[in-house]
Amino acid sequence: MLSSAVLAMSANAAVPPPEEGDDRTAILVAVNALLDRLGTADGEQFREVLSPEGTIFIHNLMDTADPQLIVRSNAIMTERAAPGDQQLTEKMGIPTVLQRGDMAHVWAPYAVWIEGEKTHCGMNSLSLSRSLGVWRVTNLSYTVEPTDRCAELGAPESPE
Repeated sequence: MLSSAVLAMSANAAVPPPEEGDDRTAILVAVNALLDRLGTADGEQFREVLSPEGTIFIHNLMDTADPQLIVRSNAIMTERAAPGDQQLTEKMGIPTVLQRGDMAHVWAPYAVWIEGEKTHCGMNSLSLSRSLGVWRVTNLSYTVEPTDRCAELGAPESPE
């Protein structure tokens, strides 16, 4: 009897408010703004949410017998003269967000559609820093995996 009362009380317990300085909503807004710009933005638009000084690590696992690590500067995006010519949509699954002051990290599954066709999925690992009150992605690592692994990663099933 006591255990059911404890369960009932815990089910009705309020979620505590975020601690002062908790900025997870703004952090996710910055990450989603970066994803929304993929395939549609020029360098100036990327610089609003992506630090040019950062690095991108791409862990290509499409061929499990021959995984590839590709390292690029964020400048490939922040110095872009014009948007890409393909319709690219990236959607993120349920994220884990960590924050300590002006430093944050987001870990989340994702999936990509190009011209409406799901091409791959993987895990995003994004580091962010807040400067002058603005969150920007500083470094980005992600896996590129075949679509048959999307479900096990928890990647979104639809681009909507």
